[in-house]
Amino acid sequence: MWLSAVSRGARFERRFYPFPFEPPPARGRLDALLRERLFGRAPHIGVIRIGEDLIHYVVALVLLAVAGIVLFRSAYDLATSNQAFAAAATTAVNGVLFAIIVLEVMRTVIAHFERGGLQLQPFLIIGIISAVRGILAVGARLSLQGTAEAGRAVHDALLELGVNAAVVVGLALSLVLIRRLAGMTEDP
Repeated sequence: MWLSAVSRGARFERRFYPFPFEPPPARGRLDALLRERLFGRAPHIGVIRIGEDLIHYVVALVLLAVAGIVLFRSAYDLATSNQAFAAAATTAVNGVLFAIIVLEVMRTVIAHFERGGLQLQPFLIIGIISAVRGILAVGARLSLQGTAEAGRAVHDALLELGVNAAVVVGLALSLVLIRRLAGMTEDP
């Protein structure tokens, strides 16, 4: 009975996988390949690579925990706040945008594992989100402030809005140019 199941498995492999499976490399060749990839030409580089990967894993886990805590705290503060709803909602949106920024930083760490090296696009996206967060915070502060406090505070807030808008436009143009030059059409 076991023999018939094995032969059925072989028929399944032949039918659905037209190319024969490659045998695993010889033990010595596998060891040499692993040693070359892990340690490179110098043994101390492998130790550094392992340490770097471990630190990146820890950083990714800490960033994930921070984003989760910020998100939970924002929702909890929104539900239990004694402030006016507009102020509490503004604080919650600010917290959610901060969590998104932290997740984008974590995504950059993950991209290091996938592609290696420094990834520029995630940092541009983080900058855009941060500038939009600043625009939303200033806009909310102005709307909650009312017209009673005019003058220098409004001038400073409008200047901050203009600078953040210019940052968003500049970073968005940079992102478009980088993607076009690299031939990319969608997110990494």
